Amino acid sequence: MHIMATSSVGVAAKPTLWAKAPRQATRRRVRVFASSVSFCPHPDAVRRRQEAEALRQQRHREQSEAAMIQAMGLKWWEGTLPANMIAVATPRELETLTRQAFATGRAVLINYFQEDCYACRTLHKKLKQMALDNPEVLFLKVNGSNEALRPVFEEEGITKVPFFHCMRDGRVLSRFSASLNTEKLAHLRKEVVAIARAPQLVNA
Repeated sequence: MHIMATSSVGVAAKPTLWAKAPRQATRRRVRVFASSVSFCPHPDAVRRRQEAEALRQQRHREQSEAAMIQAMGLKWWEGTLPANMIAVATPRELETLTRQAFATGRAVLINYFQEDCYACRTLHKKLKQMALDNPEVLFLKVNGSNEALRPVFEEEGITKVPFFHCMRDGRVLSRFSASLNTEKLAHLRKEVVAIARAPQLVNA
């Protein structure tokens, strides 16, 4: 009888052990599922991280360029410029470049600035990007701190900077000031696109 009792107890214990196994497997599956969900970030989070990384890389490039310009003894408006952006040195150079552009039907954006103008300096980075985005437009920078270019400022009546002339076929289509102010920056971009797409005038 004692042996049978022991056998009955042993038989009764087995269902208990088998009953625990499915619950443990279920808990393992839940843990695996939960861990897999944690590695699937929301698309907005991915986009924000990508934008932050792009901004970080842009700042790094700007800092590297600024350090290079300083090391070479250049001014902030010098250094690496897009192929369609030129800092003119004399009134004659300004006239020659604009005439060449008009002869080929190319639009011209003239940026009047001064060396000690903070708004001019901060806007310079945006202008370089606009030049890259609009290769069909010639960007000319005229430095009012350069004595050789002061007559240009006086002749055009430029009394504040940064100031812009949008030109096509030898004619000034618009005159305005701009800065990093959201509305003014948007207006500047709009004017650049407008002269880039404007049809060539007949008998200009």
